[in-house]
Amino acid sequence: MRSSSISEAKERGGSMVTKLYEFALIGWNNHHQQHAASTAAATTNGNSVGSTSSRQRMAFVSENHQLNNNSNHRWGTMHQGCVGTNVVNAASSSSSSTSLRAFSTSSPSSSSKLSSSRAQNAIALLPTYLLDARSVTKYHPVTAPDGALQLSVAENQLSELPVSGVTGVVEKQQQQQQGDDGAKDEGNSSVGEEMTLVQVLSQLASSNVARPSDDTSTSSLTFEKDMIYYQPTQGSPGLRSAMGNYLHNLLLSSSSSSSKSTFNPENIILGAGCNAVLENLCMCLTEPGDAVMIPTPYYAAFEFDLVARAGCEIVSVNTLDYHNESPPSSSSSNSSSSSSSDKKRTTIPPSFYYPNKASLTHAYNLSIERTSRPPRVLLLSHPNNPLGICYPPEVVEECIDWCRENEVHLISDEIYAGSVYRQKKSDEEDTFVSAMSLASSENEQENDEGGGGGGGLGLGPYIHLVYALSKDFALSGLRVGVAYTENPEILVPMQKLNDLCQISSQTQLLVERMLSATVAGGSEKFVDAYLTSNRINIQTRCDKLQSCLTDVDIPYLPADSGLFVWMDFREFLPSLPDAITEENESLSSKEQRERGLYLKLMKEYGLLFTPGMSMRNERPGFFRCVFTAASEEEFELGLERIRKFVAEERGSSGGN
Repeated sequence: MRSSSISEAKERGGSMVTKLYEFALIGWNNHHQQHAASTAAATTNGNSVGSTSSRQRMAFVSENHQLNNNSNHRWGTMHQGCVGTNVVNAASSSSSSTSLRAFSTSSPSSSSKLSSSRAQNAIALLPTYLLDARSVTKYHPVTAPDGALQLSVAENQLSELPVSGVTGVVEKQQQQQQGDDGAKDEGNSSVGEEMTLVQVLSQLASSNVARPSDDTSTSSLTFEKDMIYYQPTQGSPGLRSAMGNYLHNLLLSSSSSSSKSTFNPENIILGAGCNAVLENLCMCLTEPGDAVMIPTPYYAAFEFDLVARAGCEIVSVNTLDYHNESPPSSSSSNSSSSSSSDKKRTTIPPSFYYPNKASLTHAYNLSIERTSRPPRVLLLSHPNNPLGICYPPEVVEECIDWCRENEVHLISDEIYAGSVYRQKKSDEEDTFVSAMSLASSENEQENDEGGGGGGGLGLGPYIHLVYALSKDFALSGLRVGVAYTENPEILVPMQKLNDLCQISSQTQLLVERMLSATVAGGSEKFVDAYLTSNRINIQTRCDKLQSCLTDVDIPYLPADSGLFVWMDFREFLPSLPDAITEENESLSSKEQRERGLYLKLMKEYGLLFTPGMSMRNERPGFFRCVFTAASEEEFELGLERIRKFVAEERGSSGGN
């Protein structure tokens, strides 16, 4: 690791003061002069690494509004994060009375009685680039044709397209009835007219067919009387069973999987979105102030999800310096030719982003240095957001082995598992292999010790899964998240915490119907048909973007999964001063240079990407482009704007 890494970690807090100050002023005007973020104190050391949380969260909640300027483990502190000790100290020493008021750590004033420091800390955890994004006019073909194209939110507008081969769906009870009667139902859609996802959901939402898990009747009301009462906090038995079958087919049925085990429905917890179940999982595995390690770059909202209420400390797992060679600089090329026209710019290869034992061990030691105790969790995004790639099986296996050896919990966030659109590598091996498959055991005793009494995957107590329907099915509005664990110590606590974020009964029934339905006229599950069609649409859109980037010689990571491409725009960053290199550049310089490029792309060219430094990337100048976040017309316009930006920037600099 570079010698400046630790100082950079400390510097990031101070470098965000100006941005947080600006945020405080906006919040002041928009929220009736409520005070802005101040940093809360965290609690002291936790218990053994392998056990569930024993500290009473209530005590932490009641005490964390008490500010302690001498505390080294602040609730809002994050490694290279937004809120920290440096922010408070720097703001407190400012001569500006507004700044002092915004970040004051003194005794409560009349304004602070209107809201808590926890509330304001939560706001301060939001990615700061969102402020810039909100300041520009968004594109509209009529009223704002020059407005910024939204290519930074991970949504999939391709889900609005018809699902190939689906002209109707048949529910589970209808399938059984057809088998008994020898009849064949072609569905409720006109013959030959392919349905969209929304049309399928509309049909299922108004269905009076008996729920899939009800074997006692053939019909039901759209809204049954038992749905108005309290539901099982971990989710209905029918949906948990359907979700277990779906996850088995999605995560364990690949050619690389040797597991014959299945997901135990008793170990499934369904909650209102992936962030909700992830937060609850971390609440059960960590004490306030415990470290959660995440390989960089990572999904920016993890910082909010894990810090705002769970009180975790984020420790970045930087990977670039832990491989046998150094990553290529922005000036590197694939050609040794002296002719500039023959040179092709290159980016940092995928392998440099892979965590390994060396990078994990360094982050482990850094966690101890910062929190005085070992880290509790390693969080993997697999397939990776924002890189748009899957970790190879050997990388995931190395992480699993390291976590078990060091008694660190591994949480695999596989929310994009159904959006792997290049499913085979050049050697015909599977692109994506789930951590659930790699960590599962064929040992019957281990499977029976899963905590649910009905078998399982044999993961042991240290391996966990989170998933949701928000990305693969673009159903973020339904709020359906899934956690799976075979740690018996946390099953009941997870179920109880889920009382605060349950999914509504009618949504659960709708999703159970969707997961159980088949395509009319055949035996294929609707969800399988949808994912197949969606993968084709995603790959087609991705290929168009990558072809454009290749044409204009913009380096990128060749994507195989997710909704985005990781682009290397380092060429267009402002030049570094003499004697400063990418390796020794200060954090504030990195952020300043990248923000200037980000603002130029957004304000002058109408291209709203996600800046890499907001995702804690180690180098400035990288951007995530969500190529599914736009309509076809908007996407094509985005490609035109990329070409225009490159041509004008290279023209103004005399070419490279």
